[in-house]
Formats: sequence, C-alpha cells, structure tokens
Amino acid sequence: MPSNPPTLDVQDIHFRRGRGILHGITWTVEPGQHWCVLGPNGCGKTSLINIITGYDCATSGSISVDGSTFGQDDWREVRKRVGLVTNALTTYLENTETVPDVIASGREAKINLWEAPPEQLHKEARQLLRRFGCSYLKNSIWGTLSQGEKQKVLICRAFMAKFRVLILDEPCAGLDPVAREHFLVWLQEQCSRRHSPSLVMVTHHVEEILPSMTHVLVLKQGRVLNAGPKNDVLSSEVLSEAYGAPVTLSERGDRFHLTVGQGPAASGHQLSAIPLHSFP
Repeated sequence: MPSNPPTLDVQDIHFRRGRGILHGITWTVEPGQHWCVLGPNGCGKTSLINIITGYDCATSGSISVDGSTFGQDDWREVRKRVGLVTNALTTYLENTETVPDVIASGREAKINLWEAPPEQLHKEARQLLRRFGCSYLKNSIWGTLSQGEKQKVLICRAFMAKFRVLILDEPCAGLDPVAREHFLVWLQEQCSRRHSPSLVMVTHHVEEILPSMTHVLVLKQGRVLNAGPKNDVLSSEVLSEAYGAPVTLSERGDRFHLTVGQGPAASGHQLSAIPLHSFP
C-alpha cells in the first residue's frame, strides 16, 4: 500500500528580495510529527512560512503540502487545509473588518470578505471566541484591538480551517504570561491526541517547546543549521552557534530554559503548573 505523502515537503528553496534570504532550505514534515522552528531574528523563519503558505513566492525550489505541489495545484484550495497564525496577516486585514468576519474568513482561507459569511460560520466564530476566553470581542472591530487581542483572534481564525497542518508563527507574541501558559497547555493537549494534525510552531523561546513536539528545525542566516528529532538537535552547542553567543540550555520537568552566557542555568517552568481544565 502507498504511504501517506509528507505533510510538508520543502526542497532546495531559495528566496531573494533585494538580497538572499533563504539559501537551499530542504525540510520534510511527516504525518504525526510536530516541529518547532528556532533561530535568531532575520534567519528566515517567517519568510519560510510565507513561502509555504503562498504569501511569498520562492525564487527557486519546490514546496508540497499534503501531496499538493505549488505551481501545479491551486494554492487557494491548499490553504484551506492549513491552519495559520502569523502576524503577517495583520498587514492584509482591513481595520474596519469585524472580529467575527476575520475569524470566519479562516474557513476558506480568505481575508477582507466581500460579502457576509453564512450565520453558521459566525456561530462557529463566537464559539471559538468563548473557547479562547475572549467572548467580549464578538462585537469588536479589528482595527480597535490590542496586539494581544489580535493574536487571540488570529488563533481563533486558524481553528476555523479544516486543517491538515497547523502553522503557528510566534503564536504567543503579545500574550501576557498567564494567557501564554493557558494557550501552551491547551496546545499540548491537542498535540497529544491520537491522529492529531501536524504542528509547526515558530518561536524565539525554548520555553515554548512543548513535550509533544517531536522535532526541531534550527535556522541560521537563511540556512538549515540542524534538523531532526528534538532530543538529537536541542543542545547548548547548537543554540550557541545559532545565536552567535554562548548560551546554556537546561531542562527541568518537561520544559526547557535558555540562559545567555555560561554558568548554572536558571530554573525552567513546568507545563504542569496550570491544570488543563483551567483553559476556557
């Protein structure tokens, strides 16, 4: 019997925008794998995500999502199988768009809807707002939201998609510490479920690497520095090379902590600090 196609298949991707940003990125996410993408500012993390989702076009190379190949298949349809949280969307969304419409647009991977979505989608949008503890935003306008509120709405929008892969580009940016932990605990629960969709999370913070994440991709200056199973890739040496400074990686319980400089590492934060039932 034929095996399932990779969830994501990135082959020799190069990307230029006035200068070289990505240089020969090759990376494969198999079904059931959950990846964290790490690297310093400017290493190409967001550019890679934008190319995968079709918001930017690679200079050369190939991208496949769940068996569909960019340039051969309609990427407007492929996007419907990708749940996406990225601040890049904030540059496209109109300030006058209502919060329910922003969330509902995730079902068809469209933005700035030309006509009102069906009431059923608005109902699902309101349910997601309750689920993420922000029902008070149901009558709000996108342009009036704080950064943290916008992030919560984008998370709700991602979950409107019938996704095969969930891509989170710094999903905790703008969230306060308690909201961040609530979200991470809930995400850990989702990833731990049998047959859960693949997860790709871009972050600057090793503290956000969940126990359920199986693999790590480390980028440096637009190239793959290291990639593979989490326990094989994550080390003080690899991260020191990635960030160009001595850092110490430590682990306490089931979470990581990064200390800049040499010496004893500070204690980490344990995911079990907040019970699962505390998330809305």
